[in-house]
Amino acid sequence: MSADYLALSTERRVSSIVALNGVSTLAQTSQYGLGTTLLPIALEARGASPESIGITSAAFWLGMLLGLLVAGQLTRWLGYRSTVIAGLVISAISFVIIPTIDWHWWSLPAAAIGFGLGLRWIANETWLYRLSPAEARGRIVGIHETLIGAASVVGPLIIVALGAIKPDVFWAAAAIMMLAIPLLFMAVTLPAVDDAAINHHASTQPRGLMAMIGFGIAFGALIAGLGGWIEGSILALLPVYSADVGLSSSHTAWLLTILGAGAMACQFPLGWLADRKGVMWSAKLCTSLATLAIIISLIFGSNFYALAITAFLLGGVTAGLLTLGIIWATLHSTGAALTSRVRQVSIVYTTLSAAGPFAAGFIVSHTSSHSLFWQQLVVILVLTGILMKHAEND
Repeated sequence: MSADYLALSTERRVSSIVALNGVSTLAQTSQYGLGTTLLPIALEARGASPESIGITSAAFWLGMLLGLLVAGQLTRWLGYRSTVIAGLVISAISFVIIPTIDWHWWSLPAAAIGFGLGLRWIANETWLYRLSPAEARGRIVGIHETLIGAASVVGPLIIVALGAIKPDVFWAAAAIMMLAIPLLFMAVTLPAVDDAAINHHASTQPRGLMAMIGFGIAFGALIAGLGGWIEGSILALLPVYSADVGLSSSHTAWLLTILGAGAMACQFPLGWLADRKGVMWSAKLCTSLATLAIIISLIFGSNFYALAITAFLLGGVTAGLLTLGIIWATLHSTGAALTSRVRQVSIVYTTLSAAGPFAAGFIVSHTSSHSLFWQQLVVILVLTGILMKHAEND
């Protein structure tokens, strides 16, 4: 580590951390908060089929996976700041392009938005956590994840305010990302080198996929990935379901906002429970809450308030399963194995988040939108079986 880095004053370090948290908040609002919600709502409003919506949503996640896989090498070539800027500009240009082209081609800019998110995720968080003092890193991570969660709530609220038909909301998404760029120049520059302080997301490199295959899919990656499958499916196909039961696009945007609120509100409590009751106990609680949420939707599926309860619970569960997967990986590994397992969690989560909407869109197109929640019930039953099998092995 350079002498310049070690000599950073507390004031310079804090101002840099604040600036990079601001970058994450603004970028996440557009890239994820709008990237995962605006496209399905806008496509449904334009008459796209559920299958087309699922493909476009899957393209977003696959683009993000590619960004995660190449971000490490690109960061070493360009540095943190330039890699983040590249990710923001790619996503912003994609948002501007979307309303100018036929919706049949939206999967291409959707993938580019996800790719930009992957670049920004790795480069910005690596930079942020390298600047964070070890004795305060847990609190800084907590603050950062809370801001990320808040951004996921703000995105759908922007749709409520601007609508999903006019290009204004797409331009707003691009503008919000451009606001993040000046903040990057308020943070101290660090050389993009390997460092033990790099956070778990930053360890995702191109070799991560092969490491995952060779290592075998671990328990933590499976529960996080199945949570991602449910999350990706609900984000993509909820607009279709809502329209079919007579709800407006504004109602759908509110439901997606509540989904994000559930994710933001439930991660810390689930982490706290994992510390005291264990990951298995907390994961079983997640499956119970998810089952309850699905039952509510199946019984009262056309009622907005019932769907709001379902959205809140599923938002908390899906985000919580990712949190529990990471916790499990860190508790059951050390050294190089820990890096491999945490990298695996990120890759499996992103991959299954892409597979979920693809499969859900295909099934809904060939059955009905009411199959959406039945599909998620099947995934929950699979997760329950994995938990029971793992408990037997323990």
